Amino acid sequence: MKMMAVKLPKATVIKLFKKAGAARVSGDVAEAVNKIVVEIAKGALKSAKAAGRKTVSADDLRLVVVVS
Repeated sequence: MKMMAVKLPKATVIKLFKKAGAARVSGDVAEAVNKIVVEIAKGALKSAKAAGRKTVSADDLRLVVVVS
C-alpha cells in the first residue's frame, strides 16, 4: 500500500501547541508531529485490520495512544 505524503501545515501545528499553552514552539516540532501522526495512523490501521475491519475507528486510535 502506497502512503501519500500528507502533512499538517507548520502553522497549524504551532497554533495547536500555543493553544495548549506553549509560549514558544521550535521550528522542528511540525516535522516531528507529522512523523508521530503517521506512526499513530499505521498503528490504528493495524488494529482495525486485526479486528477484520477496513474502517479505522476512534477505538483503534485509543489502543495506540494514551489519552489523558
